[in-house]
Amino acid sequence: MSQFMVKPHHIHWIATKNLLRYLRGTITYGLRYIAGNVRLHGYYDVDLASSVVDRKNTSGCCFSLGSALISWMSRNQ
Repeated sequence: MSQFMVKPHHIHWIATKNLLRYLRGTITYGLRYIAGNVRLHGYYDVDLASSVVDRKNTSGCCFSLGSALISWMSRNQ
C-alpha cells in the first residue's frame, strides 16, 4: 500500500480497507517457537534497472527465526 501514498485513488482505499479487515480477523494468530536450535537467517536480493518501463531497481529482503518468517520487505526504487 505504501507505494501508492503519494497519489492514492479509490481502488487503493478499497485495498487498504480489505487489508485492515484481514488483520482484524487474524489478530489472535501468532508464531510458536519450539526450544532448541533456533537460528536467525536473513536474505537480500536486488534486480538493478530491470523494469523496461521505468528502469527502476527492485529489491527485497526477508528474515526468518527458526522455521517462521518474521519480517519481509520488497520495494521499487
